[in-house]
Amino acid sequence: MKKVTQVTITENFEGVDNLEELLSQEMAQIGKWKEQGILEHLFAKPDRTGAILVFNETDEGKVKELVNTLPFFPYFTNTESVVLDLHF
Repeated sequence: MKKVTQVTITENFEGVDNLEELLSQEMAQIGKWKEQGILEHLFAKPDRTGAILVFNETDEGKVKELVNTLPFFPYFTNTESVVLDLHF
């Protein structure tokens, strides 16, 4: 059975002046992960308070390292990860 790692992120962008620039950088990084097969899905909360990322990587240490490289990382207020069995 395939396993994936789900990372739930809460963000706070209050006072961020260059949000559009950071968003462009964030999406470029995530796009690379998708192309490389590292990231399976990205779900964004409609109110811009966070996201859920589903990684094909199951080593939580590696996933944490990846998440820490995101341009939005300094604005994360909480991250939670869990390894899941993918049924379909």
